[in-house]
Amino acid sequence: MFFDRINLLREKMANKGLDGYLIINIESSSKPSSYYLTGFTGSFSVVLITEKEVKFMTDGRYIEQATKQTGEKPIILKGKLEEEIKKLIELPEGAKIGFEANTVSSHIYLNILMKFEKYTFVPAEELLLELRRTKSMEEVEYIKKAVEIAEKALQETLDTFKLGMTEKEFAAKLEYNMKIFGSDTYAFETIVASGPRGALPHGIASDKTINKGELVVIDFGAYANGYNSDITRTIAIGEISEKHREIYEIVLKAQKAAVAGVKPGLAYSEIDKIARDIISEAGYGEYFSHGLGHGVGLEVHESPRVSKLSTETSQPGDIITIEPGIYIPGEVGIRIEDDVLVTEDGYELLTTFDKNLIII
Repeated sequence: MFFDRINLLREKMANKGLDGYLIINIESSSKPSSYYLTGFTGSFSVVLITEKEVKFMTDGRYIEQATKQTGEKPIILKGKLEEEIKKLIELPEGAKIGFEANTVSSHIYLNILMKFEKYTFVPAEELLLELRRTKSMEEVEYIKKAVEIAEKALQETLDTFKLGMTEKEFAAKLEYNMKIFGSDTYAFETIVASGPRGALPHGIASDKTINKGELVVIDFGAYANGYNSDITRTIAIGEISEKHREIYEIVLKAQKAAVAGVKPGLAYSEIDKIARDIISEAGYGEYFSHGLGHGVGLEVHESPRVSKLSTETSQPGDIITIEPGIYIPGEVGIRIEDDVLVTEDGYELLTTFDKNLIII
């Protein structure tokens, strides 16, 4: 699997006129790319891909782990990073080397890469992003597993919910349950926002008590085998007002319509428009304040972008989120989010958890 990915990257390097491709993963800054090409999950690695070689360096903490995960004994960092990278490269003077400008810090760029005057470093993060965007069958199965874990955890958390629980307590139980069901960790800090706090699209769980008559936005995801899921459900604690029920149905209608509209070859701005038009026609357009979705995989947010500003077109192998929402400040927030695979003739819905209003 990794050799296939490396060879695909080499093809893209050749098309861009690159002699090498350098990944610098410090404190997990480029962990997804390092993992994608080598299988290594540690927080420090330097990977150099050339036409004929793959060089992998890590530090003493990861000797055994790197050997097991990559299948090769790694080069071990023993001196200053600048000198070790210089020895690692060993390419002819004038070589062009691609690197991930979106993950390399200004310190690394200015104090290491810019000092290698014999080479030209070219921002080329798009090469790997393009490869990572199209998910293989194996990657799809990993994401399906992450979805399954997250959904089991949510059901368990809802089944044991008690009035008086705080948002933080709910989030902690959900994250605990994800690990119990097989998640390595959680995909991101779980969002639990109840009542008026639901109007915060990224309302991280607080000490607020979850009360009867409120809607609760729950945005969460599992992380397993290197891949993420990203799901949102909004649930009711007892009976809610007729107005809030109507808003929920508007969001649900918009979400279902956008999912049904997914097919290859359609501009993502058009898919965004499907949901946005339904919400706008219902009179709530100003309260839908973000894009419809994003790609998900090794990272929770990755290519492609699904929004009215997107310039990308859907293609088979994309896994995206569809997550419209309505957020009325000081009153309520509602969002529903699924993970969706673009197929050759349409889509496959990866998320299975009930989207009809759940009242507990």
